[in-house]
Amino acid sequence: MRRLRRVAALGSGVLLAIVLAAAVVLISLPASLAAAALAGLVLLLAGGILVLLLATWPRLRRAALLREAVDRTAVRYAVFARDRTLLDRSPAYDLPGVDPRPVPPGAKLDDLLAAAQGRGPEASLSVAQQIIEHEDDARSEYDRALPDGRTLQVSKRRLSGGEVARFALDVTGSRARDMRARAIHESVPAAIWHLDPAGRTIAGNGRLADLFGGKLPAGLVDSGLQQLGQPGDGPFGLPPGREVEGQLPARGRVPERRVILVASPWLPGEAGGTQAVLMLLDVTRLHAAQAQALHFAWHDPLTGLPNRFRFQQALAELAAMPDGGSLLLLDLAGLRAVNDSLGQAAGDAVLREAARRLREGLRPKDGVFRLGGDEFALIATGIRTPQAAGAIAMRVQRALAAPFEFNGGSLPLRASIGHACLPENAADADGLHRAAALALAQAKRAGNGAVLSYDPALGERVARRLALREKLSAAIAAGGFQLAWQAQVDARTGSLRGAEALIRWSLGSGGLVSPADFLPEAEAMGLMPEIDTWVLNEALRQKAAWRASGTGPEIVGVNISPITLRDPDFPARVQAALALYGVPPEALEVEIPEDVAARDLDAIAPVLHELIADGVRLSLDDFGGGRSALAHLLRLPVDQVKLDRSIVAGLPGGARERAILRAVATLARGMEIPLLAEGVETEAQREALLAEGCTVMQGWLFGRAVPASELVAR
Repeated sequence: MRRLRRVAALGSGVLLAIVLAAAVVLISLPASLAAAALAGLVLLLAGGILVLLLATWPRLRRAALLREAVDRTAVRYAVFARDRTLLDRSPAYDLPGVDPRPVPPGAKLDDLLAAAQGRGPEASLSVAQQIIEHEDDARSEYDRALPDGRTLQVSKRRLSGGEVARFALDVTGSRARDMRARAIHESVPAAIWHLDPAGRTIAGNGRLADLFGGKLPAGLVDSGLQQLGQPGDGPFGLPPGREVEGQLPARGRVPERRVILVASPWLPGEAGGTQAVLMLLDVTRLHAAQAQALHFAWHDPLTGLPNRFRFQQALAELAAMPDGGSLLLLDLAGLRAVNDSLGQAAGDAVLREAARRLREGLRPKDGVFRLGGDEFALIATGIRTPQAAGAIAMRVQRALAAPFEFNGGSLPLRASIGHACLPENAADADGLHRAAALALAQAKRAGNGAVLSYDPALGERVARRLALREKLSAAIAAGGFQLAWQAQVDARTGSLRGAEALIRWSLGSGGLVSPADFLPEAEAMGLMPEIDTWVLNEALRQKAAWRASGTGPEIVGVNISPITLRDPDFPARVQAALALYGVPPEALEVEIPEDVAARDLDAIAPVLHELIADGVRLSLDDFGGGRSALAHLLRLPVDQVKLDRSIVAGLPGGARERAILRAVATLARGMEIPLLAEGVETEAQREALLAEGCTVMQGWLFGRAVPASELVAR
């Protein structure tokens, strides 16, 4: 621009010199010649101007194009002289915060300061600040925030002649984006780390500083992170976008940290370089929580011992060991009584103390587990014989034998223990567990803290029981039961008074299964309510058939299990069955075992009283043979008492049996309750019973249990 100005000034000087010389000549010439000379001079000047224009046109054109290009950019510029006078500017240049109109060339910043005082203190302050910035050579680039919310990026350069060129660019949008990016950068729940190819820190957010004790690390080496992946996989051996776990060593008060790292690919950086961005997520607490959750998943919270899930895993590990080992199952005796009498806290204390003693009494390589409730398990590796396992069991018993002190009292600890060995008693983990469980069940039945080894005969009995249970379920589904009837007669005349319905189970091969064998299994399987319902309905169906034919006993008796007698819906089911078959309630007699009345009288009394109110007869069975008490007869207005067969079996010679018979008979007569003797097999027994006034009898002497058709044909 200055060169163009010098060229223009030189051309103008030459033309001016020509004009002055021509004027001197024209003054000295006559008028006729002067006119001609003037015309020539004009042509000469025009030609000179034309030549001058032609000579400078390309430069002027380029200058104009450059000026237009600069004016059309977003960058505004101004050039000031040393005295702060505006020499040149872009059309849109103004003084930010002073006047929205462009500043005219020739204006001075000092004059603008004086003029700005009339527009308020903010305008005056803005101009004064710009004068200070104009003179401050140390500030060459800075941002200026404007009152209207815009942000200008200002650059200042001093030219060779002392002039100052100022450039301003509106960066409001980019600065807002930068602020949003920084806000996101700082708000993400992960540390963000910008690194150059040498692993040196370029930048990082606040979480990165927090991760390293409040200060950004100088780089990867300073961080303590070791080789994170495989060389060549990506930045610093990290495959881009894939999670890699790392560990940060402790620094001062900052403990050791576990982190998950995710790396970006190599990205363009400043000045043509590259950079990578690492995201580090502190998972120290997560790892601790996971470890705690895993501990709780595999351990009992009360005792701290490994639980049943860990036991199953350890048992499988034992089965895979070539040396084998032993499994001991323990059941603490009396824990329920402790809970009931002293409370749950005492029971928990007993369990914790038992766990402590078990841990201390075993070898370090053995395992102690709490399986739940009062049951524990011990796994002894390398112990392959019942004798060695028994020695461990006795050591455990001694460890538990010392009384446990609680709240000033002393509680004894005992355990029933069953044990089995691998491979002697089983081939795999499941078999070992079953064998030890069978031994424990046998030890619990033996009582008094017994210790028993697995006996193969136990397994055979269990196998038979399982087979029996399977057939029993099928029999209930297919109606494989039958009723046999045993007569109850007047021993004086032989007339039929009643009959007891006895269930029979006939196998497909024609053999019979004794009720003593299958009823306990049915009770254990929870099948007794179904069997009781079948017996009740079948007995009433048969009674209805006898009534229709005018034959059969007056009363039919059925045996009902304790679980059914506790069911409050049982009386309604009885009434429904009576109505279904048209049998009057007084023709049905429900037999109640005397020991059930002794144990569960409070539980069954409401049901029995409802049956009595409905007109159903009650018979107290097995009286005199066990826990008989007058209170049972007082609380239950029974219609009949059945003398226990064990008393009858001792007649006529047994003095004890005769005494009991006399007492029961006297009691029954006094309360006006009929007495029936069951299990009568001999004439001598009949005579002894008749002598005491017992006239109704039941037993082989009068007939075995037979089908219904044979009963009425007798």
